[in-house]
Amino acid sequence: MLLLSVLGLLGIIYQQFIFPLVSRKDSNRLVPVQTGDHYDLVVDEVSRFAQFSIGCKTGLLATRCNAISEDHLIFQFKKGRDSEDYTITILKNAPTFYKPPRMEMYGKMESKETFDSYEIIGHPAEFRISDKIIKERMVNFIEIALSSSFYFNRLGKERMKFTFTIGKIQPGINRKVRFRDDTYGFGKEEEDADT
Repeated sequence: MLLLSVLGLLGIIYQQFIFPLVSRKDSNRLVPVQTGDHYDLVVDEVSRFAQFSIGCKTGLLATRCNAISEDHLIFQFKKGRDSEDYTITILKNAPTFYKPPRMEMYGKMESKETFDSYEIIGHPAEFRISDKIIKERMVNFIEIALSSSFYFNRLGKERMKFTFTIGKIQPGINRKVRFRDDTYGFGKEEEDADT
């Protein structure tokens, strides 16, 4: 009888407290990105390597937009041995425009790009991703900026942090129309009839 009571109590605790937390965490991955969303990355000091991928449903930044490919952009960060200097390599697997740090214009990204972390201090690198380029333009796109900043960790050591920020989404993501695979398409959300 005591065993059944304990199992019943554990079942109630799981259903009332643990399951809602787990399901909420998973449901956040089903929400499409919005302008202003940001994702921070700190490279591990032991391995000195980190990878950050942007995709439709997978990757550290899942856009939930059906026009974005899986592993659309892959960022590889390689830390210097005794310093906070990083080499950043960007691999593209789908149509991408790229605006290097300190540049004014976007250009078509052909293959891979490499730059050093000091180049993006105060001057972010920007990317526009989509499923197609028409006449050297992207009609629909998601803009992502990569910037860096310094912070002090718990040991009082100065570390570099990389931030991916969602900029402009042209023309937007229609959150009212969800496809069967839990993705959304580009488009403006239609206003409610009663507003």
